[in-house]
Amino acid sequence: MEKPHDTGKLSLTGSALKWIAILSMFIDHTGAFLIEPYLLNHGIEIGSIFGGTSLSADSPYSVLFQIDIASRLIGRLAFPIFAFLLVEGFIHTRNLNRYIFQIGFFALLSEIPFDLAHAGTFLESSHQNIFFTLFIGLLCISFFDKLKGTYVSKWFILLIALVLSDFFNVDYSMVGLLTLFIFYYFHDDPILRNILNGSLFLLNLTAVFSLFLIQFYNGKRGKQIKLFFYIFYPAHLVLFYLIRNLPWFT
Repeated sequence: MEKPHDTGKLSLTGSALKWIAILSMFIDHTGAFLIEPYLLNHGIEIGSIFGGTSLSADSPYSVLFQIDIASRLIGRLAFPIFAFLLVEGFIHTRNLNRYIFQIGFFALLSEIPFDLAHAGTFLESSHQNIFFTLFIGLLCISFFDKLKGTYVSKWFILLIALVLSDFFNVDYSMVGLLTLFIFYYFHDDPILRNILNGSLFLLNLTAVFSLFLIQFYNGKRGKQIKLFFYIFYPAHLVLFYLIRNLPWFT
């Protein structure tokens, strides 16, 4: 187990980190699945949301435009924290098979809600929800950890996981898998894992700030609300889909 860092008065349990990630994800999805579709309905292209080149300051949608940018930047904090906590769960779980089954089950359960929120259809194969990223990553580090073969064959497991993440186009794709693997492989070397993941997170702008929050992790689980996140994830996606289809939304 990684020793808690001496971070002064601020100390975050695993539960506190999870709540931060959940809130960050919710804010991100508010932008992605509510604000952006609303702006698109009013003729503002997705590309302009991030570039800001085709929306004038006096536009009636300018405030929503800025809120969307802020929400997406805040949302970049979520995935690295979830990846870190998944690795912590892998290290400390008493029943790895149940843990793998749980992540895989909710990956399947969340796919229709994700497709509804993301594409407005029941089944859409071009992009898969974040649980699939976590599921493939968890399988990767589980096999990597247990494989008794040669050193080369162990690294072949990571290669397969990276190919699968790209083939199935899971959320965060190869970057997500590498992030999770780095948290696992360099678990006891926070300086190196921060350098490596920090380099990856630069591709997602504010995601790098999640490393500062993770540094305040005190090694304790904290008070857990069982299955809350697993249920919250598909539930809030369905809620956003329903809101988006209300008559007043357009």
